[in-house]
Amino acid sequence: MASDPLRVGVIGLGFGQYHVRGYQACPGVVVETICSRTAATARRVAKDYGIAEPQTDYRAVLDRKDIDAVSICTPVNLHRQMVKEALEAGKHVLCEKPLGLNAEEAEDMLESARRSGKVHMTNFGWRFNGPAFRMKSLLDEGYIGKIYHLNARYMMGYRASPRKAHSWRERRLEAGLGAMGDLGVHLIDMTRWWAGEFERVCALMHTLIPERRAPDSSAMRESELEDACAFIAQMQGGIQAVFHVSRCALYTDYIHIDIHGSDGALHFQFVRDTMQASLKGGQGLRGNLQPLAVPSQQGALSPQRHFVEAIRSGVEADPSFHEGYCVQQVADAITTSEEQQTWVSLS
Repeated sequence: MASDPLRVGVIGLGFGQYHVRGYQACPGVVVETICSRTAATARRVAKDYGIAEPQTDYRAVLDRKDIDAVSICTPVNLHRQMVKEALEAGKHVLCEKPLGLNAEEAEDMLESARRSGKVHMTNFGWRFNGPAFRMKSLLDEGYIGKIYHLNARYMMGYRASPRKAHSWRERRLEAGLGAMGDLGVHLIDMTRWWAGEFERVCALMHTLIPERRAPDSSAMRESELEDACAFIAQMQGGIQAVFHVSRCALYTDYIHIDIHGSDGALHFQFVRDTMQASLKGGQGLRGNLQPLAVPSQQGALSPQRHFVEAIRSGVEADPSFHEGYCVQQVADAITTSEEQQTWVSLS
C-alpha cells in the first residue's frame, strides 16, 4: 500500500549515522535496524537513535523480509559483495562512495543492479546542496557561455597529525584510494555533473605520512595510499581543469571551485567551520563576482529523501550506480597516470 511505511536498514555505522539521521527525517520511513561488526557500536547507535534491533551480521539485515531498502556504508572493499547480496535479497540499495575499489567492481555492481530492477544510488551528497544545484542550473542555461577553465580544491586536515592511528583508510585492499576516495571523487562527480565528461588526466599523488601507529600496539604500519593528489584534466569541449585534494592540509576545511567561461564566471565555496555553501557569479568582461540567490526548493532533498522518493515513484535515482561507475573510471585513470607518470585517456 502507498500509505505503508518504507522500512530501511543501515549497514556500517561510521558515516552510516548520517544515513540514519537522513532517513529518520523522511516522512513515512522507519529505520528498522542497523548493523556494525562491533556489538558495542551497534548498541550505542541503536540507543542514540531509538532503534530496537541492532545487528552485528549484515546478512541478518538482508534476510529480513520486512526491509525494503538498505544503505551500505562500510569500507569500500565490502561494497560489491554486500550490494550484490542486497539486490539478490530484493532490496533497493543506496551505497556510499566510492562505489568500488576500481571500475571493474563498480561496473559489476551496476550490471547487477540493472538486472535486479531495484532502485540503486551512489551517495554523492553534494548534488543535493542548494548552491551546487543552482550552479548546475546556471551552467545549463549558459550563464557563463562556453566554459574555458575549471579549478577545484577540496582541502582538509583530518589526517594531518602523524599521531592519528593507522586505519583501513591507509590500506589499498580495503580503501582502494586515499584522499581521492575520501574527497576527490566528490570533485570528480560535481564537475562531471556540471561540465561534462573527462577526456584525459595527468596526476601526481603523495603519501605525506608514510607510517602510522597501529591502533592496538606501538608498532608502525605503512600507509599505502595517497594523502594528497593534484591532477590536471581535459574535459569535453576542450575545458582545461586543475584539481587538488588533501587530507593533510592544516588550517583548511573547505571546497572551492571556480569555473570561467567566455561570458562570465561562477565561484562555489563550502566552509565546514560554518557548514555553509555559497555561490557567486558575474557576467561580462569586467566587474566583481556577486552573491547569487539560491531558490529555497533547490537542493532541498537529502540523498536519503531522494532515494526514498525514487523508490516510491519507480524512477531511477540520480546519481545512480552509473555515476558511481563513471567516477570510478576517472579515479582509475588518475591512479594509472601516477603509476605510469603520463597522461591517461578515457574512452
